[in-house]
Amino acid sequence: NFGVISTSSVAETRAGWEPFFAAMRQATGLDVRGVYPATYEEAVDAIVASVLHLAWVSNKAALDCIERANVEVFAQMVDAAGSQGYRALIVTRRDSPLQSLEQLLGKARSWRFAMGEPSSTSGSVMPAYALFVPRGLKPEEHFLSLRRGTHAQALEAVLSGAVHAATYNTEELTRLRAQAPQRHAQLRVLWESALIPKDPLLWRRDLPLSVRRRIADFVFGIGKTSAERTMLDRMFGLAGFQRSTNQQLKFVLDIEDFKQRSEVLLDTTMPEAQKAERLADLRERYARLSRAVLMPLDSAR
Repeated sequence: NFGVISTSSVAETRAGWEPFFAAMRQATGLDVRGVYPATYEEAVDAIVASVLHLAWVSNKAALDCIERANVEVFAQMVDAAGSQGYRALIVTRRDSPLQSLEQLLGKARSWRFAMGEPSSTSGSVMPAYALFVPRGLKPEEHFLSLRRGTHAQALEAVLSGAVHAATYNTEELTRLRAQAPQRHAQLRVLWESALIPKDPLLWRRDLPLSVRRRIADFVFGIGKTSAERTMLDRMFGLAGFQRSTNQQLKFVLDIEDFKQRSEVLLDTTMPEAQKAERLADLRERYARLSRAVLMPLDSAR
């Protein structure tokens, strides 16, 4: 079972990925089935419960999985432009009264906002790390209203006027410009983050070595013919996959750790003894996950 997160809709994601799974079945002789969780949380839970054997997830969701399940990163997406990463965005309508990031963050309870799910790197983790935590802001308290959902849901909320601004990312924005230029023209970018590593593919470490080798041969060999390149482009604007390891998650581990520690330190209601205990727990978690993301290469790669 190969899980694929849905940044738009499950139907659109399934349509893009099913030809890939058909090719994978033919090339590997494995009974590969696509599974399309509606949320990041569902994807993580399915991996932890061993319902999924492989998955495409965000960097943050991959870190959650490695903390809770016997899985590892074995591949990383490569897009058609050859970019090594993407960026989180905050977007608004071009005709919105909201003109700047300073306006959005300056006065509490003034604007309606939409964010990604907590396990979304660009939709939640990166904006929290770069914008909200350094300013001591909690989105649930700062905004007049807060919605959480997929990137597609955030976009619809902005374009319909249900919210004034929302998180988004450069990958989705590029796809929107190509597929719906009129909708793209209605948006204005208020903020852009530092570069985020491209999303990983995970597999269960207890898959037989022979199975992992067949999977790896297919995944890293796809994209040589014109038909394969067209198929990959329809999946998520991909050009293929490159070999990777848990080490690519060190970036998201560092920013999540900073976010969590800062929230504890800035909490004026938490007793000092409780703060010390919580910070000790976070130090232990960081050390444990640092060891996990620095694990040696697996021979199946």
